[in-house]
Amino acid sequence: IFSTWVHEMCHGLAALLTGGGIKELFVYPDGSGLAYTWTTGENWKRAFVASGGYVGTALLGGILLLFRRTHRGPTIGLIGIACAILLTVAMYVRNGFAIGILIAMALVLLLCTWKLKARLVAYLYSFLAATCSFNAFTTIKQLFAPGQGYVNGNPVYSDAHTVAEYAGGTYIMWATIWMVFAIVMSTIGLLLAFDGRTYKKGQQAQSSGGDYYMYNQDQQVSAPQVHVQSNSEIPLATVVDVTPY
Repeated sequence: IFSTWVHEMCHGLAALLTGGGIKELFVYPDGSGLAYTWTTGENWKRAFVASGGYVGTALLGGILLLFRRTHRGPTIGLIGIACAILLTVAMYVRNGFAIGILIAMALVLLLCTWKLKARLVAYLYSFLAATCSFNAFTTIKQLFAPGQGYVNGNPVYSDAHTVAEYAGGTYIMWATIWMVFAIVMSTIGLLLAFDGRTYKKGQQAQSSGGDYYMYNQDQQVSAPQVHVQSNSEIPLATVVDVTPY
């Protein structure tokens, strides 16, 4: 359901980018969905909107995966996703099932960011990022189907057929391009993630080691070091005053 919502919203965002707009969004219990959008009518704009679902979902999934190891990325990401869900429900979602399930999903995400430990929040965030990134794989049967697929039990042609109609080529060519793009974005997100937690632990370990350094542009300044003598060498009335920077 989550990846379907992202998929349909990416169709809508593609329409907005081409100067069009979003009329209605529908998400159904079988995991299918529909986005009713409008553009000014040029074929390339229609093809761009039709390709926005798989391309946008893979792109968003890859970006989310990049921040899964950062300190605040998962928490901020889940809050942002929940707010985006509630905003789209208020503006575009029109069927009762989608309204109920999406509102519940948004509230659960907000509750998880509030109550769960950071490690569990990161797991949940990574799971949602992966469902976006692998959207082309989870719908591979419909993507490469030679005929019509089904949305809420009604026969429809896939996005690949629509792009082939307006931009040329074959539906298999476009489905393959989207599949490869999903693989590339997933690989980038998994292998090149920003490792903010490891960096922070390294900084803490370096600071607790006694000697640390502050950097100001290209100049390295050594922090003051305090050497404590043994008890037998320090007079009882001695007061050590260390003035910080």
